[in-house]
Amino acid sequence: MSRKTIPPFKKSLTTAATSDALESTALVHLEKGRYRDAVASYKALLKTERRPQWIAGLAYAYSGRAQGLAAKGMLQEAIGLWRSRAELCGTALWDGPYVGWLIADARVAEVLDHLAARRAATSAPDGRRLDEQLATLEAQLAPTLLAADPAILARLPADSLLQQHRPLALAALSAYSSKDAAALETALAGISFRSPYRDLRTVLKAMVLYETDQDAARAAIERLPLDSPFESLAAPLRTLLVAGPERLQRWARLNSAQQTMALDLMGCPQAVAPLLQSLVGLAGSTALLAPPALFDLVLRHAHELPSTLATHAWQWLAPWAERRGCDSPRLFGNPSAADQECATALAVEIKGEWDHAETHWLDASDLLEDDGGTHDHLRAALILRHIALSSAHLSSDGVLDTYAEEMLTRSLALDPLDCGVHVRLVQFWRRNGNLKRAREQLEAGLCHFPDDVALLTEAVENALAGSAFKKATASARRLLELDPLNRKVRALVGNAHLSHAVKQIGAEKPDAAKKEIIEAANWLTSVVDQGRMHLLQAWTEPEGSAERLRLAQLAVTNWGGGLAAGWRLLREAQGTFQRVGLTTSAWLLSEAGIDTSKALTHAGLLELAQVMEQESPIVGKGLDSLVVWRKEIARMAAMQAFDADACVRLCEAFRRHQDYDLAEKFANAARKRWPDRPIFVYHAVAARSGKMGRIHSDQDFSDLEKAQLRAHQSKDIRLAERIERLFEADDPIPDFADLDFPGALDSPIDLAKLDPEVFRKVLEESIKHDGGKSFLKNACQDLGDALVRQVERECAGDSKAFLRRLVDLIVTKIVDGFSAPAPIAPAKIVKPQKPIPGQGNLFDE
Repeated sequence: MSRKTIPPFKKSLTTAATSDALESTALVHLEKGRYRDAVASYKALLKTERRPQWIAGLAYAYSGRAQGLAAKGMLQEAIGLWRSRAELCGTALWDGPYVGWLIADARVAEVLDHLAARRAATSAPDGRRLDEQLATLEAQLAPTLLAADPAILARLPADSLLQQHRPLALAALSAYSSKDAAALETALAGISFRSPYRDLRTVLKAMVLYETDQDAARAAIERLPLDSPFESLAAPLRTLLVAGPERLQRWARLNSAQQTMALDLMGCPQAVAPLLQSLVGLAGSTALLAPPALFDLVLRHAHELPSTLATHAWQWLAPWAERRGCDSPRLFGNPSAADQECATALAVEIKGEWDHAETHWLDASDLLEDDGGTHDHLRAALILRHIALSSAHLSSDGVLDTYAEEMLTRSLALDPLDCGVHVRLVQFWRRNGNLKRAREQLEAGLCHFPDDVALLTEAVENALAGSAFKKATASARRLLELDPLNRKVRALVGNAHLSHAVKQIGAEKPDAAKKEIIEAANWLTSVVDQGRMHLLQAWTEPEGSAERLRLAQLAVTNWGGGLAAGWRLLREAQGTFQRVGLTTSAWLLSEAGIDTSKALTHAGLLELAQVMEQESPIVGKGLDSLVVWRKEIARMAAMQAFDADACVRLCEAFRRHQDYDLAEKFANAARKRWPDRPIFVYHAVAARSGKMGRIHSDQDFSDLEKAQLRAHQSKDIRLAERIERLFEADDPIPDFADLDFPGALDSPIDLAKLDPEVFRKVLEESIKHDGGKSFLKNACQDLGDALVRQVERECAGDSKAFLRRLVDLIVTKIVDGFSAPAPIAPAKIVKPQKPIPGQGNLFDE
């Protein structure tokens, strides 16, 4: 019986299907990095057929597997797999990372044997290609042979560049470590471009540049290939030249020797390494990298850090650690008293307690100033500037108060080379009307910064403030030579000509005024300035002429018409002509086409506030740019139709131009609508104080104190400081600096040694300062109300005698140890005299 055989084609189909499935599996293993499984799959495939793509796949799988083992430090296993790869796949053994693995596994002798074989093959027809491979192999050996023993070096031929240039490379490393720049340059110059040590030259030059120019060092190290044999030496420097948190992550990936080298390049001791390793673990969490968490981390490692570094870390982080940041400074090295005050000041300022912080800042500046070192003086100057330029001492438009001026003057004495401070002080004196002090400050600044644009701009504005228009124009032209595109200066030049034109119009010299206006047109291009030029040009024309009417109406059109344009027009008129009353104002407005009978709108009033915010105040007796609309604006204030922000804006605008009446009306109306808003209490009291020169009543004083308390509770530091300045303006501290009291105020007062006449003079000067208001208040506290009333009755309305008797009693009590009032002899009065009209009862006042 014959046996039935299986058709051959069916067996082929089954085998092909199995091979395709196995190949797909092998590809999946390669894509997912499962190189060990991929090796097994490709070996199984090659048992059936040796296809080129399968051989290539097996070679790739061997390569991935070997490199994975090498990354884990299993160099011998990696080397074995690489040899298997060469045998089974026919790939080159000495290509790729094989040489590097042998060197890392201390099998340099094998590499040298291969190098000798390569040298013997240079006589082959393709010797040039072999020379290139030889040079690459020598370069790979170069870092290892720098520290090789004599037995290894003896295997090198005498004509090898590895042998010839090795002394130069060692000399370069020695010169770098000893910081001998000349020797380093000489050694590096001897290493040629074709030397195996050429990459060492690049690395050392980049390290030298790192100390002086990091950008140049970065450019130099980027020219070094990442696969360079000297990359292990370059890796620490590459790490340090990376910006941001990535630097710390790269540092953590370096080996121990490289981490030590990176710390040395940064100037940090090895003791910092544990702290940096801890930071790497926190790098993934934003919350853990917050300053309080960092402070706790540094606190745990503080004993490992050098004293100076620990102190710096404490200065940076302690102010942000709320729990115990500034409590234990001695755990972080030895911070000085000034450093402790600075940290405490910043910590308190971060909490929002500016008054408390300012006290600590001042204590810190005093300590730094007393130390006497240049660096400490610069730090003290920076602290004083920080205090002066805080929001507590700046107005809404950036104007310094008197205290800020004192702080900046002190800082300038410590550091006269801060141009910005010179500019600020010139602005302060100019805006306060003291042009003499402004010129002195300007000259002091120009001595150090003769070509500074900001200072020269102040020179122009100072000249304009003193009506020295020609000098202002000359200064501005000089400034434009340095900064031709400076718009502010061009505006100053044009406005200087317009100001001169105003002067000529007031002197009834229309032709001279026209020349100035034509010159100003070469500099001014804004719509607002064009409107001003048209208006001044109109006033150079005869009254009632068509050209005058046309130009005046054109000016109003440029200004947008309405209330804001009318305010601009009357403001310009009051600065040009001597007397501009209600009748003249209405006539000028009618001439310009402004209908004063038209009802005002809320939008028009807010537009006016915007214009008033932009324009600088012009204050003078009898000047009233809103005389035509005053009653209607007051009626709109009583209607309470504006929101809170608009009311604040209007109050600020009217107070800026010293229109205290309207500011008070809007503030009072807003107080009724928003009684819990302290800002309106401040504006109402400030407006009345502006009109009367002092706080009007005890009720205002009490309301202002409550408003200041609410401002502190709501962390509105600026409002609290503004209220405090209002208190100080109402009851200023007498300045006894100009009094001739030898030795009286130079040191703390010893009552036992105090000259009674000196103390009497101090009290008399305080009475002159505020009319006796503060003195009477203190006298009631020191002597008692009953005694003060008795003295007042005995003086029978004679205020001078009354104050003189009180001074005598206080001097006797303070200086002579007065304990009880002496009996007062009854005044010899025949008939009580009537008080002088208008004098009233001084004590009651």
